Amino acid sequence: MADKFKCVLLLLTACKFLQAAPLVPYRAWQFHKLNMPYVSATLKLARRYDVNTVVFSHDMIGFASQLFDGSERGEKLRQLAREAHAQNLRVWIWVHEFEGVPDRFVENKVVQLDRAGFWEWLAGRYEELFTKYPEFDGLMLTFHETQYKVFDLRQVNSKLSMPDRFARMINTIDAVAARHGKDFIVRSFLYEPREMQWFRQGYEKTDHHVIIQTKCEPHDWDPFYPNNPLIGGFTNRRQIVEFDGSAEFTGKNRIPYTQPEYFERRWRYDLSKAGVVGYNLRLDHGGYDALHTPNEINIYAMYRFTEDPALHGDDVWREWTRKHYAEAAPEIERALRPTFDVVNQSFFALEFWVTSHSRLPDFDYADDHLRSRTMAKWYPEEPRYKQLEDRLIAPDPELLEQILAEKDHAIATAQLCLQHLENARKDLTSAQYDDLFWRLALLERTAIIWKLHAEAFFGYKVLEAAHPIFGLRERVERALTALDEQANVSAANPRIGTDPPASVQEMRHFTTDLRKRLAQ
Repeated sequence: MADKFKCVLLLLTACKFLQAAPLVPYRAWQFHKLNMPYVSATLKLARRYDVNTVVFSHDMIGFASQLFDGSERGEKLRQLAREAHAQNLRVWIWVHEFEGVPDRFVENKVVQLDRAGFWEWLAGRYEELFTKYPEFDGLMLTFHETQYKVFDLRQVNSKLSMPDRFARMINTIDAVAARHGKDFIVRSFLYEPREMQWFRQGYEKTDHHVIIQTKCEPHDWDPFYPNNPLIGGFTNRRQIVEFDGSAEFTGKNRIPYTQPEYFERRWRYDLSKAGVVGYNLRLDHGGYDALHTPNEINIYAMYRFTEDPALHGDDVWREWTRKHYAEAAPEIERALRPTFDVVNQSFFALEFWVTSHSRLPDFDYADDHLRSRTMAKWYPEEPRYKQLEDRLIAPDPELLEQILAEKDHAIATAQLCLQHLENARKDLTSAQYDDLFWRLALLERTAIIWKLHAEAFFGYKVLEAAHPIFGLRERVERALTALDEQANVSAANPRIGTDPPASVQEMRHFTTDLRKRLAQ
């Protein structure tokens, strides 16, 4: 009987252990800024969120050549890698290719892939990297936003097909990584469906141990894009899904952009696909950190959804607000939960991308991105998006009012968020209230400013399209005047100044440019 009891106890213990085990083996945080004190301190928080991998990228490192440029960058990254190892964290670094290609392989500013010795040169670069920097546990390769893009006919010449170009680059670097016992991860980040298809075909010609990292949505951080079609698209492959906790395009963590439900929806879809073995969550962008802000709930959400597959967004909200705000939790949830929609309704135009990386866009940026980042590209089976794209390019008065109604709703909701904060004030410390107040007040101003921008930008486009509407020119001019006044407010506020969103320069640049267009 005693033996039977022991067996039952062991079985229950094993079940408890299995239940507590995370769903995926790779759980990563990505850093963008080479701020030694910040990264060092944050590495010590990783275990609190069950993170086991960190990625150094962007301003920390983006090219292998930066480790050999005579700066202190390499030694600083080496030190941070050692600190990460002390916390039992795996360390990966970002690299872009091609960059810094020797002149002997370049003709008329075009890289010649088929020239003798080219691939040996590329392999040598990474042989040197791993030899001199053994502290790095792996490489994460990205193909876009680099000096010479392997898939760009204007920048790279070869007899190889586009898929074979991807495969040759991956296989060349992978061979070096394998010799040194390092992880090798390739990012499927590309702008266009055709480029993604080239990558897909090329990646399928590489060794199965090469890991792929794919954003949760195609191209970039747009909450209205579909799930990335490359997720789960490969047989017998390990795939990591990339998420943005840095709010790169949605306020840089200076305004609340709380999205547990969004992460839940994306992550549940990802986990339903074969081969998904992890997530990589960006923490900061341009020095604006998600930790220690209301947006830390997004980091907590990814941790909890990965720890407990039965958890839902409501559970995350309840846990996190109680932990941080105690008695004020219910009102703080009401104050923060709508911010995801407020930002989306402000920064996008009827789901179409117009905002420039959290900054108020100038005319050319907004006008270009209506087509280049159109929803129709990712929803080709839904004609309504192509129809809406065409209307946004040459809007009519009715569409202008629809856009402004969306902005009005964002403003009213932001003001309601401030009211819920006021309701919670008695249960908050002064520091908690002050921090939440300035962020939610900036959110309200942001919603107002983006409405004024929409009225001026789309109002001007209605004028361009020659739709007769009484007083429209005056409305555009009034919106521009109001934006100038808001710029003065930003200039007088030391918390804003040149920082996004709603900085002085971005408003003044837009109003100056549009007034010139009106005059012409």
